[in-house]
Amino acid sequence: MYVGCVMVLVSVDGVREVSARIFSAAGMPVDMAEQLAQWLVTSNLSGHPSHGIQRVPEYVQAIREGSMVPAARPYVVSETPTTILLDGQCGPGHFAAAELTRRLAAKCQESQIAMGGIVNPTHIGRLGEWAELATDLGVILYISLGSDALRRGVTATYGSSEGRISTNPISFGAPGVDGDRFVSDFATSAAAEGKIRVARDSGKAVPEGWIRDSKGQPTTDPNDFYDGGILMTFGEHKGSAIAVMTTLLSVGLIGSAVDASGEAWGVFAFAIDPNVFGQGEVARSAIQRQLDAIRSTAPADGFDRVQVPGDFEHSSREALANGPLEIPDTTWELLLDAAASVDVPRSAVDAVQVV
Repeated sequence: MYVGCVMVLVSVDGVREVSARIFSAAGMPVDMAEQLAQWLVTSNLSGHPSHGIQRVPEYVQAIREGSMVPAARPYVVSETPTTILLDGQCGPGHFAAAELTRRLAAKCQESQIAMGGIVNPTHIGRLGEWAELATDLGVILYISLGSDALRRGVTATYGSSEGRISTNPISFGAPGVDGDRFVSDFATSAAAEGKIRVARDSGKAVPEGWIRDSKGQPTTDPNDFYDGGILMTFGEHKGSAIAVMTTLLSVGLIGSAVDASGEAWGVFAFAIDPNVFGQGEVARSAIQRQLDAIRSTAPADGFDRVQVPGDFEHSSREALANGPLEIPDTTWELLLDAAASVDVPRSAVDAVQVV
């Protein structure tokens, strides 16, 4: 059923530059195009191609269809000393997420806690990017998003045969000592939709329990998901409850701030200064002690070491820093098509290949 695919090798710098060129040709300001391309490549380097270069064709298509406004930048809807609400204006969602994270971190310097959100976002990328940014800025961050359960989603809640929510991801970051940190980032669905796409484009099956086909039957063929299938939540009723929780925050709290119908959705985030109770250094040292204690435990059979969330991404970036990156040939062909659609010559894209 599944056919192995050819992996195209590309240089890190080259694929970042050509992605920026494609975005710019699609109408995105140069500074935004370059930054967005950087975020996507960082996802590949972090070991998460589901949120990396494979998104270039998707974003170009969204721009062509009008669902993403390439030059739109976020603006402040409302603000208090401890809260902020941004409107993403349907621009590239990464910029709104980065702006929200930075503004919440700045507020924490004065108020120790801050809460905020984004309405009218588009795809905001790998949520771990924003948790990592928050820890770099010295704060703890929770960030999540969810969709309106009244509209058909791609994920079924526990006991349901229909999709009612999105993948509803959550990320949490906490700074330790000397740049160390805890950063979790996961979809509340069994997997991020992008990982299903990576499996499809790579000619691979997905693990059992991830998806069901259009008839509600379990399947491991990723094509079945794109033919009317649904994702499942992780952890049965527990994961389903967490998924619904993100919807209540992003729709009930954030979306309702700008939409009286209660159907709008968005991004919710909460930031905490480790010094909130006046013991910041002690708090960070306590966080570090927990991380060290977990890493020092004896590994179980089949594991060479024990990691905490965030270690994988850090190690991946170190290993792949000098490239090349591997991209499935299906993704490569879609990248070529995206370039052609905005008149970027094929020669410019082919030039980033590593022979």
